[in-house]
Amino acid sequence: MKKKIRLLFSLCCIVTAVRAGNEPFSASARSNAMGGTGITLTDMFAVFNNQASMAFVKDVTAGIFTERRFMMSELGYHAGGVVLPTRSGVFGLSAAYAGFDVYNEKKAGLSYARLFSKHISGGIQFDYLGTSIAEYGNAAAFTIEAGLLVKITDKFSTGAHVFNPVRVNAGFADNKIPTTLKLGVSYEASDKVWLAAEAKKDIDKAAQFCAGIEYRMIDAFHLRAGFQTNPAMYTFGAGINIQQLRIDLATTYHQVLGVSPQIAVSYAFAKKK
Repeated sequence: MKKKIRLLFSLCCIVTAVRAGNEPFSASARSNAMGGTGITLTDMFAVFNNQASMAFVKDVTAGIFTERRFMMSELGYHAGGVVLPTRSGVFGLSAAYAGFDVYNEKKAGLSYARLFSKHISGGIQFDYLGTSIAEYGNAAAFTIEAGLLVKITDKFSTGAHVFNPVRVNAGFADNKIPTTLKLGVSYEASDKVWLAAEAKKDIDKAAQFCAGIEYRMIDAFHLRAGFQTNPAMYTFGAGINIQQLRIDLATTYHQVLGVSPQIAVSYAFAKKK
């Protein structure tokens, strides 16, 4: 058990260096390949990044994501979700698990998004957050997150997102779950090039900036790259589209901790005509 506790301490130090406990991960390999700039992406993984963007999803779509952070199984992150468009708006379900038996975090979300006009949408999500720590037990908390997406033109979009605005406690002593804010823009420079940039802020930490590019070589194959600050990381990836099936590969690179390979697979159940 002492060995496990020492391992837990070491892993917590690593995790704290890159994110706070219960801070939301990005569960989109496409977004992560472009530096983590996913706030204006209007695919099913919006259920993890910016619920407002779900409003532009037209088909029922399900997807899964997995990441081995810094090639350590103890820092694995696994997530899955589904987006369901209806006449009353778009509903989403999501679930995620990070960690291992000694320390792990769980998240489940129920979200809703709708269009306010042809170019403006909003979304909200109710979250369950669970934390398990060996020797300390389990804790649970409930919070919300919400977003806004504005398509200023057909090619230029901007979005905003807030997570945990009420600063709930994680359930262990006075351990507050972080409140994070994101603001981003994207620009479709041509039929082949898509650019994005975001600023992210944990209200207790310095801001983080990220930017990325997607190059659509052909409809079925896209290349992506990006970077982010605080901590500094480079990102790379590719996307493969086979009709309704989409496979996204990505990795981030930290100069000390190494690479974090990721894969996401999603399938859109096209409506019958």
